[in-house]
Amino acid sequence: MSFAFTLFLRFVARDVRRNWVRTLLTVLGIALGVSVYLAISIANNTAISQFKQTVSQVSGKANIELMPLSGPAVPENILSELANLRVLGVKYTPMIDEHLVLANSQNTEHSANSEHSVSSEHSVNSEIIQLIGIDMLADADFKSYQSDADDDETDASGKIRSEDTDTDTNTHTDNSSTGSSSSRASDKSDSLSVFSPRAVLVGGKLARRYSFKKGSELTVIVNDQKERLVVAGVLGTTGIGGAYSGNVIVADIGLAQDILKWAGKITRVDLIAPAEVLPLVQEKLKEIMPTDVLVATPDTRSEQAEKMVRSFEYNLLALTFIALMVGMFLIYNTMTITILRRRPEIGILRAIGVSRSTVQSIFLCEATGLGLMGTTLGVVMGAFMADGALKAVAQTFQYFYFKVPLEKITVDPLQYAAAFAIGMGLTLIAALPPLLESTTVSPAEATRRASQESKVRRSTTPLFLVGLICLASCYACSLQPAVNGFPLFGYVSALLAIMGSSFLVPLILAKSLPLIANVFARLFGVEGRIAAVSLQGTLGRTAVACASLMIGIAMMVSLAIMISSFRKTVTHWIDQSFEADLWLQSQARASGNKFGRLKEDAIAAVSAVDGVAAAEGFVDRSINYQGMSAFLAAADFDVLTNYGNQLFLSGESSKAVCARVVGMHAIISEPFAVRKNLKKGDSVEIETPLGKRQFFIEDVFYDYASDLGYIIIPRDVYKSLYNDSSISNVAIYLKEGADIEKVRQGILKNLGSSSLVSLSSTSELRKEAIRIFDRTFAITYALHTIAVTVAMLSIMNALFALTIESRREFAILRYIGAKKAQLAKIVYLQAAILGACSNLGGIGLGYILSLLLIHVINKQSFGWSVQYFVPYDFILQSSTLVILTSILSGIYPARMAARTLAPSVVRDE
Repeated sequence: MSFAFTLFLRFVARDVRRNWVRTLLTVLGIALGVSVYLAISIANNTAISQFKQTVSQVSGKANIELMPLSGPAVPENILSELANLRVLGVKYTPMIDEHLVLANSQNTEHSANSEHSVSSEHSVNSEIIQLIGIDMLADADFKSYQSDADDDETDASGKIRSEDTDTDTNTHTDNSSTGSSSSRASDKSDSLSVFSPRAVLVGGKLARRYSFKKGSELTVIVNDQKERLVVAGVLGTTGIGGAYSGNVIVADIGLAQDILKWAGKITRVDLIAPAEVLPLVQEKLKEIMPTDVLVATPDTRSEQAEKMVRSFEYNLLALTFIALMVGMFLIYNTMTITILRRRPEIGILRAIGVSRSTVQSIFLCEATGLGLMGTTLGVVMGAFMADGALKAVAQTFQYFYFKVPLEKITVDPLQYAAAFAIGMGLTLIAALPPLLESTTVSPAEATRRASQESKVRRSTTPLFLVGLICLASCYACSLQPAVNGFPLFGYVSALLAIMGSSFLVPLILAKSLPLIANVFARLFGVEGRIAAVSLQGTLGRTAVACASLMIGIAMMVSLAIMISSFRKTVTHWIDQSFEADLWLQSQARASGNKFGRLKEDAIAAVSAVDGVAAAEGFVDRSINYQGMSAFLAAADFDVLTNYGNQLFLSGESSKAVCARVVGMHAIISEPFAVRKNLKKGDSVEIETPLGKRQFFIEDVFYDYASDLGYIIIPRDVYKSLYNDSSISNVAIYLKEGADIEKVRQGILKNLGSSSLVSLSSTSELRKEAIRIFDRTFAITYALHTIAVTVAMLSIMNALFALTIESRREFAILRYIGAKKAQLAKIVYLQAAILGACSNLGGIGLGYILSLLLIHVINKQSFGWSVQYFVPYDFILQSSTLVILTSILSGIYPARMAARTLAPSVVRDE
C-alpha cells in the first residue's frame, strides 16, 4: 500500500500540480455540467413539492375529497347525501379554493387612452392570490390555524386556533354553508372576529408584503367587479396560513360564496374517514355521488400536477444531460492526454515489474480525484444557481400549470446525493476507456511515442462504421411511438445521433486535415502547414476535442432552430387564427386569473355599438378527462362560420368545419388529439352534470395556447349542460372602415363604469403572446450557453495539452530559427482549425437534433406541430463567434509555446 501511495504522489500528484491549468479546466468542465443539472433538478422538485405542500396544508387531515370532474365547483346540495355516513365515524366539511386578483391600486376610472389594453383597473401591483373559504366552526378537526403572533413575529388579533374552535365538526346543518356561519358567531369572543361582515384572515407573507394588519382594507377583483374586504387577523406561516406560499386569504364559506357570486356552490368537500372503514366509505361515495363528482384523495391532485408538468421537466433535464455529456468528453480527453503523455513512463513501470492493476489504480485515483473536485464544486455551484433556475421556470409553471407561487427553493438531500452520484459516475465511465487502454500494450510498445497514434489511425474506419450504425439506429428509433406519453425513443434517438456523429469525427478529420494543410500553407505559409500537420499527428486528442465542442455547438444550433421555429409557428398561428379586431375580457382574467368571467350581457352590449359587425362569446373550464387535466370550451360557431379562420390539420377551411359544429359535435385541439390518440371522425365522451355526453369530432385544430388540450363544443349546448351562461372573453369583429378607437369608447360606455374589463387589439395580444413565449424559453438560452462554455473549456484543454506534447517539436523549430511569434501563430491556427471543424460538425448534428426535438420529442411530449425554420443569420453570427472564441482560447497555450526553452527540452529528451 505504501509503495502504491508513494508511486501515486510521484507519478500523478506531481504531474497534476505541474499542469494545474489543465486540471483546473477539467474540474470546471465537470462542475458546470453537474451544477446545471442540480439547479434544474432543484427547481423542478421545488415546483412539485410546494404544490404538494399547499395541497397538504389546505386539505389538512382529510383523506377523501369530493371534487368536480369539470369546472371549478360542485353544488353544495351534495352535502345532504353525506349525513348517513356519520354512523361510520365520517366527518366532512365544505370548502372553497379559488383564485382572486389582489388589486393594490386606487385608480378606478375607465381609461380609453391607454396605449395598451384598455382597462378600468390599472393595478400595477396586482397579483394572483388564493381565496380559501371554510366553515370556521366545523373545520377545526381538519386544518391547523395559527396566527402570526404564534410565530413570534408580529402581534395580531383575530387569532384562530384549533383549541378555540372545539365545536363538533358536523354540528352544522347540511345547508350551513350558505352563509349561516355569520349568524352563529354573535356570541363568540374577539378571537372569532373573522365572522364580522366582509372580514377575512390574511396569510402572514401577504400581510407583511402589503403591511396589512387587523382593520386594514384590501381590494380584490373578481371577474369584472371589485370586492372590498377587511382584515380580521393575520395567519402564521404554518398550517393553512402557509398554503400557496402565504399568498392566501381565508374567509368563512358564506362570505367566500358571496365574494365569488357562487350561491349554492363549493369547490369540494373534505372528509375524514376512519382507516378501518376507508375503502367502504369510498365505495359508498361512488354510489351516491353524481357522475360529475370525483371521489379522490388529496394525493390525486398532486399526482395530476406531476403528470401535467412531467413533459416540461423531462425536456429540461434532457438538455442538462447534454451539458453533462460534453463534460464527459472533457474528462475523457483529460485522462487520454494524461495517459498518452505518460505512456513511456508506464512502459518503464511495467518493465520493472509494476502490475497492471497498480498502474490502473494510480490513474483511477487521479480520475476519482478530478471527479471529486469537479462534482463537489458543481454541487456547491448548483445550490447557488438553484434560485436563478427557479425564477426562470416559475413563471412557466404558474402560467401553464398551477398558480402556486414558487418563491423559495425546496431542497431534498437526495437531490444533492443524486447529483454527486451522477457526476462521479459519469466521470469514472468517461475515464474507463483510457484507463483500460493504459495497460493493454506491452512495455516495449508503450515506450514508442508513435504507437498510440498509429493505433488511433487504424481505428478510424471501424469507428466510422459504428457511427453509421448509430445514425441508422437513430432514424429507426425516431419512428417509434411514445411510451405512456413519454418520448423515450426520441431521447434515445438524440443520444444515438450524438454518439454516431462523434464516431464519425476521427475519419473525417484524418481525411480533411491533409487538405487543410495544403490550403493553410498557401494562406498562412509554413506555420499553417505545421499547424494542420501537428493536429493530424495527434489525431486522438484532436478528435476528442473536436467532438466535445461539436456537441456543445449542436446543442446551441438545435435549440436556436427549435425556438425560432416555434416562435415563427406561434406568430403565424396568431396572425391566421386571431381574425377579430378587438378582444374583451374581465380584468381578473387579464391580470392572470384564467377563469375570470364576464356576464353574457356583455355580448349584447358589444353588439349594440356602432361599427361592430359581430361578437363571438367564448368560455372555457378545466375538466378531468380520463384522469388527465384538459379544458372544455364553448364558442358561438355561427359567428365563427362567417368570421373565424381557425387552422385545421385536415386543411379544410374554417368556414366549412365550423358550419358543421352544431348539436353534439365538437372540434378538439392537436395536443388533446395526440395525448388521447384521437382523430377526425372519432368521438369524445364527457362527464357533465346531466350525465355522460358523447360528441362527434368534426376536425382537429392547431393550438399553441396550452399543451393540456381543448375540446370545443357549441355554446348553446354548453349552457344547457352546465347551466352556465358566463363567458371568458368576447372576440369582436368590426365593420369595414370602422374607427377602432370610437368602437373602444362605445363598448366601455355600454358596459358601464362599474365593469372592470380589459379591451385589447390583436396586435397587443400578439405582443403579449410573444412576451410569454420568450419568458417560457428563457431557461433554454441559459442551458445552451453553459453547454458551449463547457465545450470551449475542452478546446482550451486540448490546446494546452497539445502545446505541452509538442514542446520537443517547438524546441527543434526554435533551434532551426523559428521565432516566438511563429510558434504562437501555429497554436492560434490550430485553435482556428479546431473551431472551424467543430463548427461544421456542430451545425450538421444540430440540424439532426433539431429535427428530433421538433418532430419527435416535442410532438410526443406536448402534441404541437411546429413549422421548421432555420435562423441562418443567428447560425452565421454564432459560427463566427465560436471560431473567434476558439482562437481566443489559444492565448495561454500560445504564450506557453512562445516561452519554450529549447536547450532544457532537448536535454530532457
